[in-house]
Amino acid sequence: MPHTALLLIDVLAGAFSGPPLQTCDGAPVLPNIQRLLARARAAGVFVVHVVEDFDEAKDLPGSPVWKACQVHPDVAPREGELVVRQRRYDAFHESGLRERLEREAIEQVVVAGIASPWCVDTAVRRAFGLGFRVTLAADAHGCADGTTLPGPAIARHHNEILAACFAEVLPVDRIAF
Repeated sequence: MPHTALLLIDVLAGAFSGPPLQTCDGAPVLPNIQRLLARARAAGVFVVHVVEDFDEAKDLPGSPVWKACQVHPDVAPREGELVVRQRRYDAFHESGLRERLEREAIEQVVVAGIASPWCVDTAVRRAFGLGFRVTLAADAHGCADGTTLPGPAIARHHNEILAACFAEVLPVDRIAF
């Protein structure tokens, strides 16, 4: 996949501090994200870590909230990998992400991360709307259980609706870099 970027959405330490978040098939999501990231790095793919913007004046570095908002250590950014702060659950809103992807001549984005119904869904739809080809890693995104549906069902639902119009949805092992 020439001119491809991997967008890791909110793979934050705090997202994995409770019960394990699950993929659409009920397996833990983090190992699939780790595998996808390792393959992207090995292929020299442009990697972007998208993280929630937080107020450092309110939540000082080292505080529990600050620690929860850091990228999970198992997928921590390496030198040269872009870290983008997102606002309003939108990786592209006032973050400079679109411009950076365009400078890198990126045509396709692969999306994985947390949480399926919010930041992941928004990233897929916005990337599509901005003209990027989008692949959603079907088994490398997840969320906590909701009041109506368990997390794996929410992830399956998002795979289905995003595949209808916005993205090619493939399991991690079928995504080629």
